[in-house]
Amino acid sequence: MENAKFPIVLKKKNGVMIGVAIIEIIIGIIFGALQGGLKSAPMWVLFFAGIVTALSVLVEYSQDILIKEDAIEFYKNNDLIKSIKYSNIKAILIGKGNEPKNKRKDFFIISFYKNDKKKNKNSEEDTYLINPMSYSAEDFRVIKNIIVSKNSSVKVSEDVSKFMK
Repeated sequence: MENAKFPIVLKKKNGVMIGVAIIEIIIGIIFGALQGGLKSAPMWVLFFAGIVTALSVLVEYSQDILIKEDAIEFYKNNDLIKSIKYSNIKAILIGKGNEPKNKRKDFFIISFYKNDKKKNKNSEEDTYLINPMSYSAEDFRVIKNIIVSKNSSVKVSEDVSKFMK
């Protein structure tokens, strides 16, 4: 990872959802052709469901991870959500979410110290959750390898290696 060219940009993967939106629209058109034309209720339901799915994918599409030489940054719609210095990262692990809506889902978690005083035992820790459905195993492998190469004291759980296989 020493010869990597920075910055590295990892884009959210949404190919499956775009495919689902197209299939919904096509099935809606087929229902319309086979069941009475423009008066077919299933046609309109599937057609508008496809359009809503496509719009939601386009709105959520731009979630990028920017890997720089000194930090990893997370963006949503070109707005910086979180920037974490490699020196502040404590651990990389796989775990469950914190909120009720995501307690059952597995996430790729980066645990880090909130401030630069990481040697202090009283330093506050925080986590950043990355949805594994949005990025490929190769993306997570790149993130892990760069973080470990920049900060050798980062603890990587065994689950992370199993997860990326």
